[in-house]
Amino acid sequence: METSDQPARAERFLPDWIVGGVVRLSIVPGLWAWARANADAWPGVMPDMVAAATVWNIPLISAAQTAQIAVWGAHLIAFMLTIGFLTRLVGLTLLIACAIYAFWVLPEAWTSVAVFAAIGFYLFARGGGGLSIDGAIVATLR
Repeated sequence: METSDQPARAERFLPDWIVGGVVRLSIVPGLWAWARANADAWPGVMPDMVAAATVWNIPLISAAQTAQIAVWGAHLIAFMLTIGFLTRLVGLTLLIACAIYAFWVLPEAWTSVAVFAAIGFYLFARGGGGLSIDGAIVATLR
């Protein structure tokens, strides 16, 4: 058994700060573009988005509130991923959003949901990498 302090071979080839940063930033443009396309003046959303939310059948929340949560939540998640703040919480939020989308919104789009869920799981399990606010906080606490 090797007991050296050197990082594993894979970690030396592709450090975690690179993988975390790439995974984190890979979904930001899509989330931001979708959110901007469906946003109106704060706190409103486009009427088409509210009409779409009426079809989603999400229990306990009205269609207008669902549309607002989706649009402004996507803005917030994209911003938090860009700066790398509370990345594990954002990953958990993405997992929950993927479950809601897969069960109530569009079950036929499970292939797209699987990709976003995998990214959300990675962010929840590993965080956003060392090149983030979370990484800087962890580095100062060591």
